[in-house]
Order: sequence, then C-alpha cells, then structure tokens
Amino acid sequence: MPEFIQSIDLNLLMKIRGLETPFLNNVAWLIASLAWKGLLSWIMALILWFKNRRLLAFQIALALIVSTIAGLSLKGIISRPRPDLYASMQLNIPMPELLSTHHSFPSGHTLMAAAFTFVLFFYYRDYRFWLAFFYTCLVGLARVYQGMHWPSDVIGSFILGIMAAYISVKIISPIMLHKIGFLKKLVEKKNNA
Repeated sequence: MPEFIQSIDLNLLMKIRGLETPFLNNVAWLIASLAWKGLLSWIMALILWFKNRRLLAFQIALALIVSTIAGLSLKGIISRPRPDLYASMQLNIPMPELLSTHHSFPSGHTLMAAAFTFVLFFYYRDYRFWLAFFYTCLVGLARVYQGMHWPSDVIGSFILGIMAAYISVKIISPIMLHKIGFLKKLVEKKNNA
C-alpha cells in the first residue's frame, strides 16, 4: 500500500476509533451482525422472492454470490493486514490468533451490502435505494469503527459492490435467463418487476 494512503487510513482510523463509547460499540456490533455474510441482504432477497419480485430477488442473490467470490479471491491475492495486525507488526508484538482472517481488503460486509444496494439502484431511485445506501455506509463505518478494516478498504469494497451489482444485473443475469430455460420460467413465473 502506498505510504500516503496508509497515512490517511491511519489518521482516519484513529479519529473514528477515538469516538468509542459503550453505546457505539453495541450499535457497531448490531450493524456488523446484520451485514455478516450478507445476512440482511439474503433475508431481503427471500422476502422479495416470496412477494413475487423474483427477478429482483434472483439478481440480488446473484450479486451476493459474485461479491462473495470476488471478495474471497481478493483477500488472498492482496493480503493487506487488518488494522490490529498492522499495529502489532509495526511494533513487532506477536499477536495471537484472534481473527478468522488476517486480511483486510476487501471488507466482505461492505462489499455484500453495496452489491445489494446497487442492485436496488437498477429498480428504485426513491427512498428504498437511499435507505439501503445509508445502511451500506453504516456497515462500512461500523467495520472501521471496530478496527476490522481500513477506511480505504471500505471505499474499495463499496466500488467492488457497485461492479458486482452491474455485472450481475446487466451481464450474468440476462445470459443465465436466456440460456437456462427452467430458470427463466421460475423467475418469470410470478414476477411483477
């Protein structure tokens, strides 16, 4: 990571982490829990499916799968240490295995929330999109607040989420629906989108 970006990241991280209170700790935990593995996004996709918005639900699920594959691949390729690990490496302090992964980029929570949000963008330009957008911003902020990601990780994850949504809605979904007959029938069966 270029030194000037690392410096900006470190300054922003310290300012956000400096706001720590027990209340904000609980709020950040709640937001991160809702975004864990795209939990809230998957729940919304299921609700939309059963409300006969099947094409939208299918495209959300597709975007979540694309973002998961991209996120897991990039974590291994980029291997950027999480903020807590970065601090321990800089101070040459051995850190026990506390985290499920040592890699910070991309933020899976933010990536999946952004993918969900920007699939909605193709359907709605009203309060529904802006509510999801606000939620995605809160997810990214919560992950930085918790010290799990650098601010630039969250920004990059947000951009990757936009890309995952676009690829899913505009490229993969039309190809799959055209090439896989039963899938098209299943999605269009009661779709009101």
